[in-house]
Amino acid sequence: MTTPPDPPPDSSLDQRVASLENGHATILGKLDQLLGSQAPAAPASPERPEIGITQEIRDGLAAINGKLDQRPAAPAAADLAEQPPKPPARRITRALWGSDE
Repeated sequence: MTTPPDPPPDSSLDQRVASLENGHATILGKLDQLLGSQAPAAPASPERPEIGITQEIRDGLAAINGKLDQRPAAPAAADLAEQPPKPPARRITRALWGSDE
């Protein structure tokens, strides 16, 4: 992109503005030629115009609640019972192999 040439010191502000506006119009004309003067696309219609945002939120919450109802049951109390601790590993075993068992 080239920069506009420096105006002579005696030119007035109106001439400079007119020159810049003329250049701007030229660039826009060339851009329209390149793009084929395509009109902007019309906004897309909603996918489901019969359902509003409130209904979508309600449907989403119902789906979440349905998934929560299908969760597996809690483990049985026997599985949660306290178990006695394992005996500590011998020092030589930990030193040689780094194992806690």
